[in-house]
Amino acid sequence: MKSKDLFWPGFVGLLTIMFVIMLVLFGLSFKVYTEKTKVMVEQNTRLRGIEKEYVYIKRRNRQTESFRSDTVFEYLPSCDKYIIKSLRGKDIFVANKSDLKDKYLKEILTSGHAIESYLNKIDKDEWTPSFILIIEGYMGNGYDNISGDPSLAYQTSYQRALGVYQLWEKAGIVFQKQKVEILFSGRGFDGICRDNKRRKINFLSIRFLSRNNF
Repeated sequence: MKSKDLFWPGFVGLLTIMFVIMLVLFGLSFKVYTEKTKVMVEQNTRLRGIEKEYVYIKRRNRQTESFRSDTVFEYLPSCDKYIIKSLRGKDIFVANKSDLKDKYLKEILTSGHAIESYLNKIDKDEWTPSFILIIEGYMGNGYDNISGDPSLAYQTSYQRALGVYQLWEKAGIVFQKQKVEILFSGRGFDGICRDNKRRKINFLSIRFLSRNNF
């Protein structure tokens, strides 16, 4: 009787211990599973983001490819900017000032119409990116004689960029109706891809940046 009396309590105790162990193992397994699931969800989210960005970049490159082949502009890959092909290396501004020379107004207006036409074209596509259009003005060493005043050089080069845009506006060339934000940049005597002797890649350049609207 004593052995039987000890068996069942011991058996129940063993089952209880096993149940507790299983419960603890289940809890640990559930925790590990939850953490791994969370990591997988985060990884999948990142991968979807990368895939979306890749598709966006491909579309953006396809859209800008047509502008790079434009006959009005010349694309400089190492600088990631455009210059007006017919005005490369020419003094299109009055020395030390922001005034455009009259003989170059036609080419400047033609470039404005080319940008407007490009934006109108992509605006009709099913997928339309939004752009930041940067108009950059520069000063030229050996031509502009205010190198001793960097602050004035930056101000004048900024006014040059703004003056080009104002010329386009007067001619009825408006970009705001498309998804484009316009920035004006005064680079002074600085800027990438500029000739060290005279620093004249051009006194004006255009850059397109696509804003990623995920």
